[in-house]
Amino acid sequence: MAENTLRVLVADDIASNRTIVGAFLAHLNCTPLYAVDGVEAVELFRQEAPDVVLMDLMMPRMDGFEAIRQIRALAEDHWVPIIILSALTGEGDVVHGLEIGADDYLAKPLSFPVFAARFKALRRLLDMQRRLTTSLDQVRAVANGVIDGIISADESGTILSVNRSATKIFGYSAGEMVGQNLSMLMPSPHREAHDGYLKRYLESGEKRVVGQIRELTGIRKNGAIFPLELGVSDIPLPNRRMFIGVVRDVSETRRIQRQLAEDAARLQRYHDESEREQELAMAIMERQVRSDWLRDAAVQYAVMPARNFSGDVVAVARSPQGALYAMLADATGHGLAAAVSVLPVLGAFYRGAASNQSLTTLVTELNGLLCGLLPRGRFVAASLVRLEAGNRSGQIWVGGVPDVLLIGDDGLVLQRFTSRQLPLGILASSEAGIEHQDFNWTEPCQIVLCSDGLTEAENAAGRAFGLGGLEQALLHTPRAARVSGLRQALTAHLGRQPAGDDVSVLILDCALEGESRLAE
Repeated sequence: MAENTLRVLVADDIASNRTIVGAFLAHLNCTPLYAVDGVEAVELFRQEAPDVVLMDLMMPRMDGFEAIRQIRALAEDHWVPIIILSALTGEGDVVHGLEIGADDYLAKPLSFPVFAARFKALRRLLDMQRRLTTSLDQVRAVANGVIDGIISADESGTILSVNRSATKIFGYSAGEMVGQNLSMLMPSPHREAHDGYLKRYLESGEKRVVGQIRELTGIRKNGAIFPLELGVSDIPLPNRRMFIGVVRDVSETRRIQRQLAEDAARLQRYHDESEREQELAMAIMERQVRSDWLRDAAVQYAVMPARNFSGDVVAVARSPQGALYAMLADATGHGLAAAVSVLPVLGAFYRGAASNQSLTTLVTELNGLLCGLLPRGRFVAASLVRLEAGNRSGQIWVGGVPDVLLIGDDGLVLQRFTSRQLPLGILASSEAGIEHQDFNWTEPCQIVLCSDGLTEAENAAGRAFGLGGLEQALLHTPRAARVSGLRQALTAHLGRQPAGDDVSVLILDCALEGESRLAE
């Protein structure tokens, strides 16, 4: 029998993410409804009443946390599963999302097998909920709208009447229950103490169950003990008193709650394991980068990851002849997948510097290496520089990253090197036409390299930082503090908006021979 089609609200401000999730859902016989922010998600939920909600956390106008809170309020007692889809991997974000009403969590980038397995489990829960609802509707029709067990008893605790729901809950027929003591429906030790509870209430008015709803345990005819909710009302009659008990079997509700709690615990274990794996990957990545050369007095740099760690890499080396080599590489994607794409070029970069290679030779080797390793669709945009202070000359190669700038001491642009080459890993070196550019300098200056994560960083108004923002920040910052000045300018531009991509910048001093590299 074909599965019922689920209508799924997908709230994510990134179009590519919505496309991927939509493709997953289509494969699982689900119909997606798209929202680009929290405000639109809440309104779409109000209008369409979807079966499931997939919610990103970081969105404009209204974030996912507030959207979850409002959707849960709109749903009231009707359970609509809300699953967080987010690249935020901090423990606090996961816990907070679950506390305010989310039911589950899936980390980006999404794994289709995990996504499909989670949706199959969710479909089973929803089908179970629908079957329960249908059953309850049938009972309501048979019992004139009464869906709970109703039991009446006299002052001695003798059962006077039961409705059909009560017989189903406890497994007895009405004839087996009427005339018996209520204690027959209670497991020990409540069974033995029941008459004492009732007598104490009648004598002193002390309320333990009467007038309130409590969760207790009951016992069925077959001896199975189960959780139930019980509300008891005391009805004074002219010549006697009668107690009316309303009983609700909450076994299935508690089972679902336990399953959700177990799923949350498994999710937390998965998240913790993912954190450990990423910490290991980060340690391996850091060991590949020669941080001692990055502390060269002629070098300023910053790498600001959009995720736990960056897919951008900056590397610096000096040849035995004293030439300064530098590379800024930006792989497609973010985080671990992007970082793994860049990792193979580091060793080749350091070997090329040790051999005092020209940039054309070095880039040709890097491109050949990546063409052999990267899958189709993956590549590494990069810029590489080789400086020789002794003869005030340099070589530069730019492939797929923003313009590289040669600036004077005053921050003004002296020369601009625009990308004329393909990123690494796209075409074989024999077809790519790899060739570096030569340049010279006659006065102290600096060369500035950056990734597109800097120039494309958008603030809340959707305005990109741009090359204009970069050049403006360089113009108003002292030579020795230009990277820190750029960070401050970017932070001011973004406000509370996070950067959408990894951001990296590398500044090299093109000093005259004998000049202090730290001179202002």
